[in-house]
Amino acid sequence: MENKQLIAKALEAAQRAWAPYSGFRVGAAVLLEDGTVVCGNNQENRAYPLGSCAERVAVNFARATYPALKIEAIAIASPDSAVPVTPCGGCREVLLEAVRAQHNCDIRVVMADRTGELYREALATELLPFAFEFK
Repeated sequence: MENKQLIAKALEAAQRAWAPYSGFRVGAAVLLEDGTVVCGNNQENRAYPLGSCAERVAVNFARATYPALKIEAIAIASPDSAVPVTPCGGCREVLLEAVRAQHNCDIRVVMADRTGELYREALATELLPFAFEFK
């Protein structure tokens, strides 16, 4: 699946976000190795720390529903942003955990603006070079 198609699915998912407090809707679309696409969006809560980012919703749903399939890519986009949306620190950690869970097969991260025309691409491992590790 091409980046533009995955971005379009992320923007579509963002339309269903629950963001009454920030007004900043975010969507994420996860591409699995068999071509399945799983979407998620941010879900805010009055108790702010209890909300969930779009990336975490999509990645956790994909891992819970399709545990045997590797995540190849994730697109993140917001109809409320003129610049490409990047994952927060917590989401970067979640993406790295998914990489570890799939035997270090990296995940392509596509970050887009409201039009889907302006986007950046990186690998999950590049987004957090000093990730939390322990032995």
